[in-house]
Amino acid sequence: MLNAILADDEPIIIKGLKKLIPWEELGITIVGEAMTGRSLMEQIEEKLPDLVITDISMPDGSGIDVIKEVQRRQLHTKIIFVSAYQEFSYAKDALAFGAVDYLVKPIEKSLLLEAVGKAMTQLKEANEDQSSKGKLAVYEQKDKKTQLEELFDRLTQGDIRWEEAQRKLQALNMQFTGSCFSVLYVELAHVQLQDGRWGEHEKRLLVFAVSNLVDELIQVYGSGLVIRKGENLCVIVNHTRIEDDLQRLASEMRDKILFYLKIHVTICIGRPALSLQDIRQSYSSAIEMMNYSFFEKEGTILSWSQEERRGGGDQFLAEAKHAVIKAVIAKEKQQVQELLVSFYEHVATSANGRKESAVLLVYAMLTDLMEEMSAVGIDLQVSPEQRKDWQQRMHQFYRFCDLTDFITDRILDILEQVSTAGGSREAQQMKIIKEFIEEHYSENITLESMASQVFMNPYYFSSFFKKHTHENFKQYVTNIRMKNAVRLLLQTDLLVYEIAEQVGYHNPRQFSDMFKKSYGKLPQEYKSQIKGN
Repeated sequence: MLNAILADDEPIIIKGLKKLIPWEELGITIVGEAMTGRSLMEQIEEKLPDLVITDISMPDGSGIDVIKEVQRRQLHTKIIFVSAYQEFSYAKDALAFGAVDYLVKPIEKSLLLEAVGKAMTQLKEANEDQSSKGKLAVYEQKDKKTQLEELFDRLTQGDIRWEEAQRKLQALNMQFTGSCFSVLYVELAHVQLQDGRWGEHEKRLLVFAVSNLVDELIQVYGSGLVIRKGENLCVIVNHTRIEDDLQRLASEMRDKILFYLKIHVTICIGRPALSLQDIRQSYSSAIEMMNYSFFEKEGTILSWSQEERRGGGDQFLAEAKHAVIKAVIAKEKQQVQELLVSFYEHVATSANGRKESAVLLVYAMLTDLMEEMSAVGIDLQVSPEQRKDWQQRMHQFYRFCDLTDFITDRILDILEQVSTAGGSREAQQMKIIKEFIEEHYSENITLESMASQVFMNPYYFSSFFKKHTHENFKQYVTNIRMKNAVRLLLQTDLLVYEIAEQVGYHNPRQFSDMFKKSYGKLPQEYKSQIKGN
């Protein structure tokens, strides 16, 4: 066996290195760990390792200082340097002093295997140690863990036949102690990954660190492995019983990742599978639950066992939207903000875990509000380009709360315009006029009587009304009466003359003529046709 020492000023990197490749299978024993240059040199003197893998930049003595001292003492120790940055001047010095290789963090498994293989070859040649010859063949094949990760990745995706998977498992001599398999899908906080502090190397290093921490926790609860899915992780846990507390495991994962690595994760627990053949179903249910994470805060744990979510509530959603629009027209800012909370709750329910549905529903609220403002004479000056920009931004939000904050800001902007625009008084007047007509259409409403309600002369009122509704007053009232006549005709057993009286016509013949003009048939004919259909 060859002896090796690992050195880095970050303990989690040392842990990761120990798990990254199968040291024992390669014939290498880790005999020491160091976090400073001085400590590393002391251990080299004491243990005379064959191999050292060390960060090039450490406190109390750099890696260059260490390799110089090794060379001065004519030790046969081989050194591989690692660093979090592309420090080419360091790399040049390291290789000049006889370093085997120089790797950049986060370390790729294949590159580390290659570097260690190179070091073992050099040791063999220098010491004529034939015992290491058989170990070098390991580098020509993927190690057992890598093969397992690839196999399970294909099983979760469903792109491998079960018979083929069984043959691969048998070839790897893989035994499972538990009868159940569950997938935990771990999603790293998107906002934190996308801010300016994280470059590509740092992101990869972070995912590498999270993977190592999660892998360590799995072993406490049973066995399993971690598969990379882009910037997220698929954790496969092999456990004994369906009722095993995976919620507790997920909570510990979330809390320790936040404590040690300062990043939030959302974890979704899939439905347990009673055989490895059904692992894809567990993965699919975890992914399905992840859809709901859009509506939750970061750091949430979602499980297949939670109460089933259902859509619906479209009627309540429409009522909530209408209430918000009325509050905006009435210029009640506090009421608008309170009603928006209720509206967003109905949106989340109706969307049923679908982000795209939520985006469409809140955008519909925005467009309906703008159309209502236009109808009452308030020009909001929103260009088609600006609307397109809003839509694009809304689809990019990663959390529902970010989407609702954006919509709330737009609605409050509209409210501000309603409050300050010259047309705000006209909007209030139109609201009064429309509500009066809706309540008194069965009475003898004339243009003159309506004009007096809002303190306008009839000529100005006629022009004012047409400007805001694009209809003349008489036709508008007739349309309201006819709509209510249809409602009474289809929903009650009232006779035609009774309906005529209830919608403001004292002459049934005049009512029938007006009805036919609006709908093409006399009232009774219209009712018979509708009922027949």
